[in-house]
Amino acid sequence: MQSYLRLIAVSVAVCLGSVTSIANAGVFDGHTVNYQYYLPNLSTPYASAGNGDYRVDTGVEISNVVDGFGTLDFSGDEFVISFAHGGNFSPTAFNGFAISDVSASINPFTSFSLVSNTAVSGTPILSFDANHLYVNWAGLNFNRGELVFSVSSLTTHPNSHPVTSFSRTISPVPEPDTYALLLVGLGLVGYSARRKQI
Repeated sequence: MQSYLRLIAVSVAVCLGSVTSIANAGVFDGHTVNYQYYLPNLSTPYASAGNGDYRVDTGVEISNVVDGFGTLDFSGDEFVISFAHGGNFSPTAFNGFAISDVSASINPFTSFSLVSNTAVSGTPILSFDANHLYVNWAGLNFNRGELVFSVSSLTTHPNSHPVTSFSRTISPVPEPDTYALLLVGLGLVGYSARRKQI
């Protein structure tokens, strides 16, 4: 009886662990993006920012959004800008940044939105095309906090016809809960076969 309860406890732990650790490869994962800050217009790059090419992996990719005011971290289909303190953005034609696909390896962008805003008073102007994302926060004030942006892109269907992804890209990583459920099922079948022998 005690081994039966132990088996059930292990099975439940494996199932819960597999459900909470579902793998997902997002729009940005593993790709190289270019970050460029512009001020006072889209023709004038601003030098006091972390401009350059960044490979998206774990951790914060950009440690200087502009003038040392914040960081930028890509994760899956989102990126997060974190400000450590407050300030304001001058009201020019363009005061913001562009993110672009350096090697054209990311599928074309289909949507770009602000999911959460605990840092900027007002809403930045967002725009995008197939290979660029633009954030213009000219004239806005910012405080300590975060902005979370969400991005979707086209996914390629197995028969090579592009279809729009409305939330996430197709994951090339096998889902770990498939193996966990297989092991739990085999364990329960083995237990029931052994129980019938006794």
